[in-house]
Amino acid sequence: MTAHPVSSRRRLLAGAAGLGGAALATAVAAGGPAAANDPKTDPEEATAGKGRTGWLNVKDRAFGALGDDQADDQPAIQRAIDMAGQGGTVYFPPGRYRLASPLRLSCGVTLRGDWNPHFPMRTNMVDSYLRPGIGNFTGEALIVVDPVPPQGDYQNSAFRGGPRLYGLALDGRDQKDSTGAAVDGIRINPGVRDVGMDKVTVWRFSGHGVNAQNSAAFQLNQVHAIHNGGHGFTWGDARGNGGGLVDADLFQCYSQGNKGHGYDILNPNAVTLVDCRSEWNSQHGYHITGRVYSLVLVGCNTDRSGGNGFHVATSAGGRFAHFVGCLAKRDGRNGPGHAGFRVSGNWAAGVVLTGCSTSVARDDDNAGAYSPSYGLSTTALDSSHFVSVTGGQYVGTEAAFDDAGKVVVRHSGVAAGIQTSGTPVFDRSDVHVVSGGVGTYRDVEFATRGRNRRWALRATSASESGANNGSDFALVRYADNGTELDHPLRVNRANGRIFLGQENSTPSVEVNVNSNPGFRLASSRTQGGQGYAFVGADTTARAFQSQIPGDAISRYVIEVDGAQSWGPGGTTVRDTSWGRLGPAAVGSPNADIVAAKAGRGLKVKEGADAKMGTLTLTGDTPVTVPTTAVTAASRIFLTVQEPGGTPSGIAYVSGRVPGESFSVRGTAGDASTVAWLIVEPA
Repeated sequence: MTAHPVSSRRRLLAGAAGLGGAALATAVAAGGPAAANDPKTDPEEATAGKGRTGWLNVKDRAFGALGDDQADDQPAIQRAIDMAGQGGTVYFPPGRYRLASPLRLSCGVTLRGDWNPHFPMRTNMVDSYLRPGIGNFTGEALIVVDPVPPQGDYQNSAFRGGPRLYGLALDGRDQKDSTGAAVDGIRINPGVRDVGMDKVTVWRFSGHGVNAQNSAAFQLNQVHAIHNGGHGFTWGDARGNGGGLVDADLFQCYSQGNKGHGYDILNPNAVTLVDCRSEWNSQHGYHITGRVYSLVLVGCNTDRSGGNGFHVATSAGGRFAHFVGCLAKRDGRNGPGHAGFRVSGNWAAGVVLTGCSTSVARDDDNAGAYSPSYGLSTTALDSSHFVSVTGGQYVGTEAAFDDAGKVVVRHSGVAAGIQTSGTPVFDRSDVHVVSGGVGTYRDVEFATRGRNRRWALRATSASESGANNGSDFALVRYADNGTELDHPLRVNRANGRIFLGQENSTPSVEVNVNSNPGFRLASSRTQGGQGYAFVGADTTARAFQSQIPGDAISRYVIEVDGAQSWGPGGTTVRDTSWGRLGPAAVGSPNADIVAAKAGRGLKVKEGADAKMGTLTLTGDTPVTVPTTAVTAASRIFLTVQEPGGTPSGIAYVSGRVPGESFSVRGTAGDASTVAWLIVEPA
């Protein structure tokens, strides 16, 4: 028996569905008797628009596309799209399809081709593509996707699944429509949900490559937008009601050489970009604006953008924009002031850069200026939010960081450098920067795991009023319950004074290197208070030493046992010492004692058991002076202080008992007052 022609065609399409590339093109494009079936007269074909799962070949005689780069194939292809219906596939075998008006999609139809060049300018896309008609195209885009009414709520608005584009090459060649307006490659109108694109190339359209307005639920994989007159990809809001891009995933998409931004994204919400690239676009690489909510970019990169590599201009109400492992290379080629990463607007809640980096370079041929000016730049941000940076290397021609918004928090592993030519010069420091607005605390806190704060390093909220006033530094101490106790250490930024204990209170230690006294210790203890204590390892330890700049040897030293020594400074050893020479003996082993000021000299205490005093002679009868200070070796000096009786001027030591007394005699009739002084030989 002869098989039914439609059934034969169905089997052919079903078999071809499991093939790819050239095999699929050969099987479906072969045509033959099955390709001649007319869906208008075949009862089975007449129902093809209702849930059909087979593939429709646009070159079948039922549709009549030629792909000869001459005829207008739009009507033929549109018939296939309309017939395919929800879940159907319209297949484009290799060919050059000219369209005088847009292809329009609404329900879940798949347009499938077999080729999409990654670099169309290298192939010139001469063999297989969809292309606007020369000089006679009418419409806003080559492919237009419209919403399917009724929309309903968001969860049910995709109408059993939206359209899919696979393996398509769109060649714009800078054509304008008949009115002179710019033409987009793919236009997705407001309200469309659930759009998938896989291996699609959009090249040289006078408008945007992919233009989606107020749409959601996108999945794009290896979609390339190259050398278009507008943005490579743009998700905006033509209706102005706060839409943008919602619930979208972009994988390995590529935007190159477009005259606008590489990726222009408004109000992203639950959006992820993975391994996407933006190169040589005239404006920003990634232009992200509006209410940024739950945006994640992983492994994305830029190269030689005209503006900033990653430009985030946020509006109030959003939270979380995470950049993980993203690279910004030699962006800002249009002029100075640009950055690899720039965060601006008035809201930066949850902006996190983890393991991201920037690099400075020129054009591929070493022409042009080195750029960008900054690795990371912030402007005009609400100071209650911040940009958190962890890891990575940031380089700019002017500075690694331009924190005009004063919100950058740098964590461990961040390297920063400057490069104006050649190789970058890194500061090789591991810096943690905590930024905040004037009048706010900026803390680095230390807590016990699972418990409250214990310590904090704080830039205080002291008001900044010029002359280095305000934003003082404090070490903050907390109680077990996490309440603040005091500031055991505080530094005044204006004058450099360091306070141990609360400022302007006692007890405290104040250190001020710029005024007198440089060091002041104040204690409120009235009995037994100890102002300073030094504990050394042995008697050679130095409790204090002083020198001036340039000295190799300290000029003044106090050792732990109280011995002091002085010297002239420079490289000369100290030559003068003073200290304990023995039990109850203080003196210098190597220096004279000099009273170098007129009117100054030696004073010795008189009294019981003293070393100095007076006596009155009684002629030649001995006068005994009781004093325990006399020794067997004592030198006792006598001198007449006041003559009396029959003075002879003669008085001498007539005897001594060491440790007890000595005696003095004169001549008969002498009653003079005589002074005595005991000196021990050293």
